[in-house]
Amino acid sequence: MYAQGRTIKGKIVTNAKGGQSFHNYKVAFDIVIMRNGKPVWNTTGEDGKLWKKVGEIGESCGLEWAGRWQKFKEYAHFQYTKGLTLADFQAGKTI
Repeated sequence: MYAQGRTIKGKIVTNAKGGQSFHNYKVAFDIVIMRNGKPVWNTTGEDGKLWKKVGEIGESCGLEWAGRWQKFKEYAHFQYTKGLTLADFQAGKTI
């Protein structure tokens, strides 16, 4: 996916190279809200309130929601790392 928008056609969708994402360690996932069969990507106004509610639901289940991140806010992203860092996973640690 890192190559998309860089060396292959398309928009850039990630800043993470292989091995530099919690997705690579199966502790992260992305979602999209569907309304009337169509994805809701807008994160402002009423749609933003809906994304915030979804984020709160994820957090109530113990997930970290990237919609609260200060840098590279990503409303669709959730992860559960049990306190481990990316470096921990790269070193072979697991949860």
